[in-house]
Amino acid sequence: MSLFTPPQILSSLALATASLLTINSPAHANQETAQSSKQKEEILVVGQKRQMAEFRNLIVNHFNVSNGGRHNGQYARFAAPICPSVSGLSERQAIAIENRMRDIAKMTGVPVAPEGCRPNVFLAIVDDGTSEIKQLRRKKPRLFNSLTHQKRDKIEQGNGPVYIWKATETMASDSRKSARAGSMNLMAGGNGPGLGAALGGASGTGQRTHVKSKIKRSTMEGIIYSYMLIESQSLKGVSAAQLADYVTMMSLIDIDFNAETEVPAGSMLSLFSDIEDKSLRPNSLSGGDLLLLRGLYKVAANVKAPLQRSAIIHTMREGLKNPERIKE
Repeated sequence: MSLFTPPQILSSLALATASLLTINSPAHANQETAQSSKQKEEILVVGQKRQMAEFRNLIVNHFNVSNGGRHNGQYARFAAPICPSVSGLSERQAIAIENRMRDIAKMTGVPVAPEGCRPNVFLAIVDDGTSEIKQLRRKKPRLFNSLTHQKRDKIEQGNGPVYIWKATETMASDSRKSARAGSMNLMAGGNGPGLGAALGGASGTGQRTHVKSKIKRSTMEGIIYSYMLIESQSLKGVSAAQLADYVTMMSLIDIDFNAETEVPAGSMLSLFSDIEDKSLRPNSLSGGDLLLLRGLYKVAANVKAPLQRSAIIHTMREGLKNPERIKE
């Protein structure tokens, strides 16, 4: 599969019909055509409702809400343009994946930093994720500063093959400043070139704000860095395009994701799900995936989670009505 295969666009559900009789009457034929069109439309509506229900469950029950809980908190997202960095693969593969991640971000309305930027979205391919996390926690603990000790333990005790966490910060809603960063290395070694300076560390301070509004909050929750380790043995049969799409999706949202998470049918989030038939893995981002990202980054970042959630669902619902326009 070509790395540059366009993201999967949500296709209309086809109605399988078998012609058993030859009808000579034009009136009968017209009536049959009208009935068939109505059936197709009904199936489409049912499919869209089911998909919306699955994505709504994902947003409500699995998206992390910072600084105030489900009703008063906010969904975090990148405040600064993203700058992806891939290590543990060949240089050619890393560059191709980084470029695809940039393309997806642009398609969904996520700001992208120019070439030569300081990375804030990290992917490292490693042999043993648990070993890497243990050593990072011991030698570079500030990588986990925005997480509680319970969440740090949960990441370390995870079964893999994916280990992901975010560095988040409560920021002034009218601030355009980004957090300071240093460079960190993976500790336990790796399985390929480019592992040096694989991860960045965040530190930031609160900033004063001048926003005064009954609708908008004076602060927003920003993702400063996204870190992801993926164990190399899990990549068998996974194309570079699939990997890039998965990493982009997981990096741009702050989600509490594990093996028990209910994933919408066809979503790229299911790439590493435990299924026997690996050919059933999604090939690329679904239309729903693209619309979710677009909705999150379209709504104002400094409003409460319920308003963010409502706006995301509205964007998705409207987009699914015209699936052929999702790429626009």
